[in-house]
Amino acid sequence: MPFSFCSSFDIICLKLRGEDNFMADIMLHTSNNSGFTCVSNTFIDDFMKDANGEYVKTYLYLLRCLNKDGYEFSIEQLADCLDHTEKDVMRAFTYWEKVGLLHLEYSSDNELSGICLVDANTFDSAPQADYAACASPFVASAPDHNPSPITNKTNKLEVVRPNYSPDELKAFKEEADVSDLLFVTQTYLGRPLSTSDTTTLLFWYDSLHMTPDLIQYLIETCIDGGHTSFHYMDTVARNWAEDGITTVEAARKTSADRNNTVYGIKKAMGISGRDLVESELNYIDKWANTYSLSLDIICEACSRTISQTNRPSFKYADSILTKWYKSSVKSLDDIAKLDEDFQAKNSAKDSFAKARQTSATTAKSKPANNKFKNFTERDYNYEALEKKLLGY
Repeated sequence: MPFSFCSSFDIICLKLRGEDNFMADIMLHTSNNSGFTCVSNTFIDDFMKDANGEYVKTYLYLLRCLNKDGYEFSIEQLADCLDHTEKDVMRAFTYWEKVGLLHLEYSSDNELSGICLVDANTFDSAPQADYAACASPFVASAPDHNPSPITNKTNKLEVVRPNYSPDELKAFKEEADVSDLLFVTQTYLGRPLSTSDTTTLLFWYDSLHMTPDLIQYLIETCIDGGHTSFHYMDTVARNWAEDGITTVEAARKTSADRNNTVYGIKKAMGISGRDLVESELNYIDKWANTYSLSLDIICEACSRTISQTNRPSFKYADSILTKWYKSSVKSLDDIAKLDEDFQAKNSAKDSFAKARQTSATTAKSKPANNKFKNFTERDYNYEALEKKLLGY
């Protein structure tokens, strides 16, 4: 169904125009064709660095299209321009909806009917939305470091970050534990905390009931992993709360388990001397979290990938694991059973093909009956006939 963009001060809307196929042309409109595209500093500071690069490209392209007055636009055209699939584009839309930068609107028959882009400057900090798809849960780094958001949780944490009054903030800061925590955090970051940073930190302490030691460990390991954004840290904190992680020991074990998973997959793929890129980490996230496959199953697929392609292809491994997931594989024994079934089917196909070939060969060797040859042939002894003819 075609759409049109309309621009306002804080919200940019992609609205339905009443057709049936939402992949059709989209009409973009803006009242201000300035010849350049403005990108919010808030987007760059709080959103861009934690997002998939392809998602960022999609978002920037949407902003760019707003300056093309009357430009006919479609999701198919966007996908072609960025060398994506239409599913990639929709996946990017879903991501930005989850972090709060746009809203997808649906009609009564569950068809996409509109898209609203929310101005990033309206956020005091990164919005406290469902960050299910914000980042990969696996980061290839040293053990006990770089915790990261987990995905595809069945029970989402719905706790909303409160807005503390000045008096409440003052009361918190008078607590010895909180005062020490604020000082340590500023020391780690090398800068004073903003009101938004302080509110987020107090949210972990007051609403998520994290101990000062656990909060300090979270901040320390995130910074050691190169993540200084409170948006990223808040995602980690919420996911730890969802997982029931309440101690430093439990957090350390979780981080080590995830890093061991990455290490095991890198070894199975024959990758050394480099960290995995984000797209590769996203595949691991999918296999471990969405598919809930064990490490030995994932490594088996990686080994088969190397055997077949002679290179570490995550896309090829994903095709194997997706088939196993759809076949409800839970163990290596299940894989062996699938292999046996596959071999049996191939043997049956080969036998059937040979039978057909034999039948075709036999049929071809038989003399054809037609109007010129529709009688039974006689079998003469030509040597005896010749002797009889010569009177022998």
